[in-house]
Amino acid sequence: MIFYTNRPVPSGAAACARGPFIFIRPKYRGDVGLLEHERVHVKQCYRTLGIHAFLYLLSKRYRLNAEVEAYRAQARYYADDRRPLFARFICDKYGLSVSYAEVLAALRAPA
Repeated sequence: MIFYTNRPVPSGAAACARGPFIFIRPKYRGDVGLLEHERVHVKQCYRTLGIHAFLYLLSKRYRLNAEVEAYRAQARYYADDRRPLFARFICDKYGLSVSYAEVLAALRAPA
């Protein structure tokens, strides 16, 4: 289910997924790439039988892999190459100790 609302989207984020629910700020309603990013997180939740949130919080490696997978999916929906921007987001906003070069390489690697 998709909800266009500012709650419970964290400050500084455009959207978030909570289990099977996707919350997107109303100003991003038409952003298909963002929606697909959050759909990947919903799939990750199902794929891990519901423990995605725990893995995401407890393991920086899992969090990195989850975001790389989601941003790769998102990048396919834009005419320009946003992977450098997404690499910066991952480095700066997810509490990970990874280099920009490492993240950009992961985003550019074949899935």
